[in-house]
Amino acid sequence: MTVTNAAPRKRATDRDAPDYSIAVLDRALDLLEALAEAPAGAPLGVSEVARRAGASKSAAFRILTNLERRGYVGKDPISSRYSLGTRLAYLGERSLGAIDLRDAARPALEELRRRFGETVNLGVREGSDVVYVDMIESAHGLRMAARVGGRDHLHSTALGKAILAFLPSAERDDLLDVPGGLPARTERTITDPSSLRVELERVRARGVAEDRDENEVGARCLAAPIFDHRGAVAGAISVSAPDSRLDDARAAEVAVAVSEQAAAVSRRLGARTELSSAPFTAELTRPGSGDPTAP
Repeated sequence: MTVTNAAPRKRATDRDAPDYSIAVLDRALDLLEALAEAPAGAPLGVSEVARRAGASKSAAFRILTNLERRGYVGKDPISSRYSLGTRLAYLGERSLGAIDLRDAARPALEELRRRFGETVNLGVREGSDVVYVDMIESAHGLRMAARVGGRDHLHSTALGKAILAFLPSAERDDLLDVPGGLPARTERTITDPSSLRVELERVRARGVAEDRDENEVGARCLAAPIFDHRGAVAGAISVSAPDSRLDDARAAEVAVAVSEQAAAVSRRLGARTELSSAPFTAELTRPGSGDPTAP
C-alpha cells in the first residue's frame, strides 16, 4: 500500500504487456486443460493427453510426472491413465472462497467509501502475506492506493494484524517465530515477536487493528476481521488514508464503522459475531522500539 498523488493512470492490457511466457509452464497448463476437457472427466493415457494438448509424448510424460508428484494430476496405478488431482480441488475451493468473500464484502466497502471518502480494502491471508482481493480508491488527489492482487506483510499492516490476531495460536506462532526475525518496512514496524504478540492481544480485545507508519510512512489504516460460518477468520476490511486526514478523533470513528461493517460481512458468511466493547484508542510505535505503547 502506498500514498499516491493521483493522476490518470494507464492500465496495462494483454496487448501492450511484455511477453513473459514460459514454454514449459504453458505446456503444463495445456495438459491440465486437456484432462479437464476429457468427456465426463474420463482418465486419459499419456499419448492421448499429449495429442489433445499438442505436445510430444516424451514432454507430456515428464510434465505429468511432475504434476503427479505435486498432486495436480492423479495416475491410476493399474491403467497408467491420468486425471485431475485433488490439489486442484483445494486451489479451486480457495479461489471460490475469495470470490464469495468479495461478493459478501462489497456492500461494506461501498458504505465505508461513501461515509469516509477514503480508500477501502479487502484482504485475505496467503502464507505470511496479506493479499488485496478488492478495493475502492479515494477520490482525493493524495490518497492511499493498492492494487488488487498486491501483497504486503501481515505483521506490518492493519489488515494483516486483524487476521493474525484471530488465527489459531499454533498457526500464528509459526508465522511470528521465523528465522532472522520479522522484516521491517519502516522504523515503526513491530519486528519483535513478543511485542507483536502484545499488540495482537490488544487487537483481539477491541476487534480493530491499526497500522500507523508501520507499512508506509505517512499512512494510517484501521482494519477489522471477517469470520466465516465456521468461526474462522476469513479476511479483513480496512479504511486507509494519509495520516494528515486521519487524526485520533476521526480514527476512532473509522474504527467503530469498520468493526460494524466487518461484523455485517461476517453475518453474510454465516458467522455469529459480537462487536467488541473495548474502546479504540490511538497508539503509536516509537521508531526502533518495537513497543506499540511507547511514547
